[in-house]
Amino acid sequence: MQKSSNEEYWQIVWTQFKAGDQEAFAILYNHHIDPLFHYGTKLCKDTDAVKDSLQELFLELFLKREKMKVSPENLKFYLLLALKRNLIKKMKAGRKLSQKLLLSVDFEPEYSIEFQMIEQEKEAEINRKVIHAIGTLPSKQREAIYLRFNESLEYSEIAEILDIHIESVRKQVHRAIKTIRQMIDKESFITLLFLLKK
Repeated sequence: MQKSSNEEYWQIVWTQFKAGDQEAFAILYNHHIDPLFHYGTKLCKDTDAVKDSLQELFLELFLKREKMKVSPENLKFYLLLALKRNLIKKMKAGRKLSQKLLLSVDFEPEYSIEFQMIEQEKEAEINRKVIHAIGTLPSKQREAIYLRFNESLEYSEIAEILDIHIESVRKQVHRAIKTIRQMIDKESFITLLFLLKK
């Protein structure tokens, strides 16, 4: 019932936003800005460029609101994809690098485990193992598991963001988990899965 109420709430906010309500726009902005900024800084280390892209993204969202065919349920995916495309365009224009090179070099997710204060030695050891395991993954696998577990995106949405086939996304996530599982013990792996789903 709560999920249904939540969906109804966002549908009302979305309807008001499309009608030009600035308060509804502020609600949408405040709800999405932090995750978008966090994701943007994984793709591009230039925080000013990320902020510029976000301003452009939300300005375009407001200006084109009446014509948009996005639903409230798909807004997060739409914004993540639009931000990534905007940043790639900026970085290509600034550095003349290919999209593939940009993404393989720049994406460095930070998982919540890295920010936790671990008091017990056992937890500290698990922390070291998990960070090491994630750090050994190829960039595309790190980005795929970040989008899957941290942003809770569907495989089809991740495929569009990464510009690869759905089956390739499934393989990337599967390989990432398999690699991590081989590198750490069972207890550390269970801890990792718990943290990724937070």
